[in-house]
Amino acid sequence: MAYQLEVVDLQTLPPATSVLSERENAFFQTLKLPKRKTEWLGGRLALKRVVSAHVRLPIQAIEILPHAENGKPQLLIGGERSMLPFSITHSNGYAVAAIAPQAQYIGIDLEKIAPRINAWKTDFFHPTELTGEGDEFLTTLWTQKEAIVKLLGTGLAINSFEVRCVNGTPQFFGRALQIYQSLGSPAITLETRTLLEGFAFSVAVGN
Repeated sequence: MAYQLEVVDLQTLPPATSVLSERENAFFQTLKLPKRKTEWLGGRLALKRVVSAHVRLPIQAIEILPHAENGKPQLLIGGERSMLPFSITHSNGYAVAAIAPQAQYIGIDLEKIAPRINAWKTDFFHPTELTGEGDEFLTTLWTQKEAIVKLLGTGLAINSFEVRCVNGTPQFFGRALQIYQSLGSPAITLETRTLLEGFAFSVAVGN
C-alpha cells in the first residue's frame, strides 16, 4: 500500500501569503469563520508539501483550486491539471494530506478519539459493522468509513449505511455501490494506523 503523507500542526501555520497563490488567496479571503480558514490553509499547506516533495518543485508551483462546476478541490502543478490522487483531512488542531502516485484513488480521515453519544453509533453504523465497542473502536471505524467515502468522492450524496466497513473490509450498497462500480470497482486496500497520539487515522487506496 504505497502512499505519502504530510502532517501540519495548525498552531504553527506560516502566513497565508507565503503558502497560497493569488488565485488561492482570493478564495481564502471569501472564507469567514477563523476555524474554517485555519483548517483550509493547513490542509493546502500539507498537500503542497507532500506534492512538492514528490515532484521536486517548490510549493509556489502547486495550486489547489475549487472546480468551477462542482467545487471539489483540483490539483494543479505548474499551472496544469494533475491527476495525482490526493486527499485532505483535519481534526482537533491538525491537518493531514496524502497522495498515492501509483494508485487511482485515495481517501484519508483523521479523528480525535473521544466519547460519543449512543445516537451517533446507531445513526451512522450498520449493526454488521459493530464487531467491537468503546470510543477507540467506534472512532477508528468512523475514520475507515470516511476514508472510503472520500475515495469514492461522493461527499453527502450517500448515507452512512450505504458504505460499510466490517472488520476492515469495505462493503457497498445502493447509491454507493453504483458509484463504486462507475469507478471501475477498484480493489480497495484499507489501512488504520497510529499517526498522532490520541487520534485514529485511516487510509483507503484504490487500484
